[in-house]
Amino acid sequence: MLQHRFFPSIGGTQEHVHILSRELVRRGHKVTVYTLNSLGNEDVLCLYLKPPFLIQKIKNPDLLEKEIIDGIEVRRFNVAIRFWSFIWTPDLFKELRKNIEKYDIIHAHGYHHLSSVYGCYLAKKRRKTFVLTGHDMLITDDLPLTARILKKIYDLCLGRYLLKNSSKIIALTEDQIEQYCKRGGDENKIKIISNAIDLKNYKKDENSVKNGINMLFVGRIEKYKGVQDVVEMMPALLESEPDITLTIVGSDGGFRKNIENLSEKLGVGDRIIFTGVISKNDLIKKYQQADIFVFPSKMEGFGIVLLEAMASGLPCVAYSIPSVRMVVQHGRTGLLAKNKEDFFENILYLLKNENVRKRMSEHALEDVKRYSIENMADLTEQVYEGGVFV
Repeated sequence: MLQHRFFPSIGGTQEHVHILSRELVRRGHKVTVYTLNSLGNEDVLCLYLKPPFLIQKIKNPDLLEKEIIDGIEVRRFNVAIRFWSFIWTPDLFKELRKNIEKYDIIHAHGYHHLSSVYGCYLAKKRRKTFVLTGHDMLITDDLPLTARILKKIYDLCLGRYLLKNSSKIIALTEDQIEQYCKRGGDENKIKIISNAIDLKNYKKDENSVKNGINMLFVGRIEKYKGVQDVVEMMPALLESEPDITLTIVGSDGGFRKNIENLSEKLGVGDRIIFTGVISKNDLIKKYQQADIFVFPSKMEGFGIVLLEAMASGLPCVAYSIPSVRMVVQHGRTGLLAKNKEDFFENILYLLKNENVRKRMSEHALEDVKRYSIENMADLTEQVYEGGVFV
């Protein structure tokens, strides 16, 4: 497995690779993860096109270079430099080149990763099966012009090479097939395998003590994640339902200060709780203590937190984007909004209708069963068995 960051780093892709690798090990496969000595962008040296040009906000984490996690062999490598999503890790490249013959399959998790491109190149050269899961096909519209230009150039050269030379390609959603094909991917190589979660870790807690109604957002605090939309709705929501609270769980992607300033400006700072990064056990408790899960993201590869919310019996309110529509059924397991006004009305409707929340909770617990680890691993094994070098 080639993956930018791995446990204990927190994120949807990290969780995906961890639970898939763990299940494959349980089935008797030997899995090695090549990853970074990093928990987030803040602990690596980053190149910017404006002063001071080179920034590293915090030092590298104290992670082991080699360790076994849940039977998975984990190898971590230092980052030389990062520019946008492109990370240069010469030690990882060198180690992969040295050990490529040990592996039957190279499975890369990331379309924009240089490690994916190099892994693809080595696999083709050594006639190995190379599988790509592109968790990061799209970028947000609010990125600077230079980043969007770089993305276009990447799509036309390295991205095209990666897609054309992959033995098999895994799409998380139906619409991702179109994204792959637009960039040179062969539809005949693509298989849809949705994200999954370990369902036994999540459950609805009927006995949890609550004060008022708690809305929950989980995700990295960045502009495209859209949590500012819900914060802006809080004054009107509180006017109608004065006992609501919004809990925001996740690391700061550089936008938390904006959200804090906005909440203070609107006079709702005392009704918004920021937890920062928390442990998996604490996150599960937050799901159990919540009543409604809000997911105002404008762009997602899949949104594994939706599965976690559903497995905890939470009705979801989200924007109607393709990856969300695949998971949340409007009117059954949650409510999907076309715009911000719609989003507000959907939240208000759930706040005022406890019976609707209960009904959606029951449906969510039922529908999420199809996103089991066992199902994802079965389909992934089929891809591995059918994959050939190209």
